[in-house]
Amino acid sequence: MEFTINIDKFIDSVIKTLTSPSLYWQSLSLILCFVFSYFFYSIIRHGLIQKILDSSTNTREFNNLFKKYFLPLLFPILSLFFLILGYFVYQQFFKETILISTTIKLIAIFFFLRMIRISSNSTFVTNATGLFLVPALILHIFGALDPTILYLDELYFKIGKIKISVYILIKAFIVLLLVFWLSNLVIRKSKSYVDNNKNIKSSTKGIISKFIDILIYSIVALIILKTFGVDLTTIAVIGGAVGVGIGFGLQKIASNFISGIILLFEKSVEVGDIVELDNGSIYGTVRHFGGRYTLIEATDGKEIMIPNEEFIINKVTNWTYSNNRARIEIQIGIAYHSNLDNAKEIMLSCAKSHKKCIAYPEPECFVTSFNDYDITMTLYFWINDIIDGRMGAKSDVMISVFNAFKENNIEIPFPQREVKITPLPTKNASLQDKVL
Repeated sequence: MEFTINIDKFIDSVIKTLTSPSLYWQSLSLILCFVFSYFFYSIIRHGLIQKILDSSTNTREFNNLFKKYFLPLLFPILSLFFLILGYFVYQQFFKETILISTTIKLIAIFFFLRMIRISSNSTFVTNATGLFLVPALILHIFGALDPTILYLDELYFKIGKIKISVYILIKAFIVLLLVFWLSNLVIRKSKSYVDNNKNIKSSTKGIISKFIDILIYSIVALIILKTFGVDLTTIAVIGGAVGVGIGFGLQKIASNFISGIILLFEKSVEVGDIVELDNGSIYGTVRHFGGRYTLIEATDGKEIMIPNEEFIINKVTNWTYSNNRARIEIQIGIAYHSNLDNAKEIMLSCAKSHKKCIAYPEPECFVTSFNDYDITMTLYFWINDIIDGRMGAKSDVMISVFNAFKENNIEIPFPQREVKITPLPTKNASLQDKVL
């Protein structure tokens, strides 16, 4: 009955509009609105926008995004603006505005579907959304939307305490389409921003992308549950039980997972860093971050999986935390009769002549101890990139020092031992005389 009354009201309104001068005034207003829209669209498109695109300060990516998203939506935006403006102006002089208001709703639907089509690059999402929104708009124009919703809501079945009606299924389908479209858009754009951001190291981009996926899909899951009328307090109870289980049974797993998140945000250890743990017994390059462990490739090729918790609670040496420089230490013992000043100059010269040695900090050489048979001299010098390794540079400098010492008659001593042979005791000697 209500449906029939609404249709009758709409038909009476249409007949009244068609038989009244208001139709021609509304038509004229619509034509003027579209003319103004096209006029300003032409000015903005060929004037202002062209100057923006030709600006030398713009990047290529900005121009592509501007052309892809803004230009196709410019005319619908201007049309909506002038139609709404014309609606309020026309309403000041005439009461009947059904033609203008209907046109505004149609243009708004067209604008929304056009925006989905551009951002999703999928005709299926656009067509599926339009398949439900356009009939809903037509029913709304005829005043039959609310009775239709009530009728569809009465066609239902139950699963336990959850009521699932035809209206809920249609609404859920539309919500799922829009949610997945929006979530896919947010994921793609956020990942694109992270990948193109040069301030974020490549080591953390993968983890950030995973974190974005988890966050977005968690929100989508909550929206889906809410759409079907699932009580979220049940989820809260389950979450509390899971939390207790994590606290008792999965403590180490949770600790490693949280430690991985802390490492992500602190950036104290990243992929590509050279680290040292367990008092130097573990030394290698960080190759991968996981939810539970960090993979380190040792210098001998071994791949060691270390729990993330170890990087938080234990002492970790990061050789490349703020820079790649590294200091090399060489200890050499020389004889007591050697010229110490000459030996010091030779060692400094050998270090400075190496191609990997940097000028600052400067190489230094010190006498560090007087031993039983030699004097220990210690050489310190810095290399610019520890990733290339320290042993090669250390070996080269030690060979140079050894050859230079030989040329300058500087002796590198080695322990010397005397073997003393003592005669046999007297008792044995007298026994020997008797035998003879």
